[in-house]
Amino acid sequence: MPPKPRIQIPVHVFVYSVGFLPCAGYAYYWYKNAPSEEEFEAELKKNYSHNIKTSQDKHVQMNAFLQNMRDPNSDQQKKMDEVLLGGRGQQKRLYAVDEKIYGTEEAAKLQKEAQQKAKKGKRKKKRKGKGSSAENVEGGILSSGATQSVAAVAVVGALAAGASFFLGGKRS
Repeated sequence: MPPKPRIQIPVHVFVYSVGFLPCAGYAYYWYKNAPSEEEFEAELKKNYSHNIKTSQDKHVQMNAFLQNMRDPNSDQQKKMDEVLLGGRGQQKRLYAVDEKIYGTEEAAKLQKEAQQKAKKGKRKKKRKGKGSSAENVEGGILSSGATQSVAAVAVVGALAAGASFFLGGKRS
C-alpha cells in the first residue's frame, strides 16, 4: 500500500486551478503591456471617429426631444399626444349628414324609425339566442365531435390497462 500524501487536493479544485491559470497569465500580460488612456483614446478616434460623431449627434437630438417633452405646450408634446391617443384625439363623424333635413321634423321622424329598427334587431337577436341555448340543453352538454373524442380516449385507456394486466407488464 502506497503511503498517503501529506497534501490532498480535491480533483475539482485542481481542474479549476489549471483552467484559471491561462486567464490569470493573460490578465497579468495585459496589465503590464496595456496602452495608456491617451493612446487608447487616440486609437479610438482614429478608427471610430464617424461612430463617435453620429453618437454625439444622436445624444444632442435625444436631449432636445426630452426637453420638448417636458414642456407641455410644445409641438413635440402635441405630436406624442396624437400618437398616444391613436388618432382618437378629435371627434370624427362616422356618417354623412344631410344638411337639408338637419334639425327639421323630417329628420326627427327618420331618427325615430332608425331607433325602432334597432330595437327590433335586438329583439330578434335575443330570440335567436334563447332558441339556440334550449337546443344545447336538449342535445346534451357535449357536441358529437367532443363525445367521440372522449369515447376514443376511454377505449384506448381501457385497452392499455387490459394489455398490461393480461400480458403481465409492470407499472413503471
